[in-house]
Amino acid sequence: MNALDKIVEMFPGRLDKIDLSAYRDDTYQPRVKCANEYGDALKKRLTQPTIWGAKSGFLCDSYFRFRPREMTIWTGYKGHGKSAVLSQVLLKFMQSGQKVFVCSPEFHPVELMYRFLVQCLGCSTPSEEEADVLLEFFTDTLWVYDVQASLKPNDVAPLCRWVCENIKPDHIVIDSLMKCGISPDDYSAQKTLVDQVQSVAHNNPVHIHLVAHARKGHSDESPARLHDIKGASEIADMAENVISIWRNKPKEKIRDGSKDIEPDAMFIVEAQRNCGGEIGVNPLWFKRDAMIYFEPHKDWRDYVSIGRTEVAL
Repeated sequence: MNALDKIVEMFPGRLDKIDLSAYRDDTYQPRVKCANEYGDALKKRLTQPTIWGAKSGFLCDSYFRFRPREMTIWTGYKGHGKSAVLSQVLLKFMQSGQKVFVCSPEFHPVELMYRFLVQCLGCSTPSEEEADVLLEFFTDTLWVYDVQASLKPNDVAPLCRWVCENIKPDHIVIDSLMKCGISPDDYSAQKTLVDQVQSVAHNNPVHIHLVAHARKGHSDESPARLHDIKGASEIADMAENVISIWRNKPKEKIRDGSKDIEPDAMFIVEAQRNCGGEIGVNPLWFKRDAMIYFEPHKDWRDYVSIGRTEVAL
């Protein structure tokens, strides 16, 4: 049995049969309260630092974090590494003890787990023993939804509500909006779905990550911006945060060494509604065989969650 088969057999987070019928109604009712009823919550907020929330592991942690009750849009052109960077950030969350739920119709769960395994170990040839270590590391920390086709749009928000009630994760990932069963030109349905998903985030102590591709037809030799997000223009405006991932393809086309000092990718905080609203660009380099993105002031091995030496011990 190889490492991938081991993951399939042992991974405990498969959710392939759940009843969403009780979670379709948001049971929204207008609520009016006197402002002083928020006193305790306000005082608790005062004890938090200006910059707070889950860290990505990159330099932008100094001004940007992933906070509960918010939604982040991850955008970028197809093949530019959105899912790879996001999976590395998710490993950082789990390393700090946070629980993650991933719904990724774009990737078979086996491939998703294999990427996690490679990034955790920093190697492209994991063994069965190392898969065992990974599974132990992920016990009650990572959950996946076993979907091999596009979701039904009316199932997305109910699924998130079910997950919040039954798994209670710190982070929910939906990868991607285009796999939620909505026509690319049905902007009204897209806006409605994103609004429903964001409502789940606002009403639960969870951060929701929604991957949304950039439009085709634009040059991918420069980063995708807010107006490049595929679909309804309101999507970017609705989210608390927008992150754009860009792969430096011009550098890849020139292999004579003249562009070695240029980064391989960019992690761009395009928008941040809270905590000062600071935005910024973070250059990244890429260790391809380990699927690890790293910054120039660190060695790529600093980003590995579980090293091979630890496995040997």
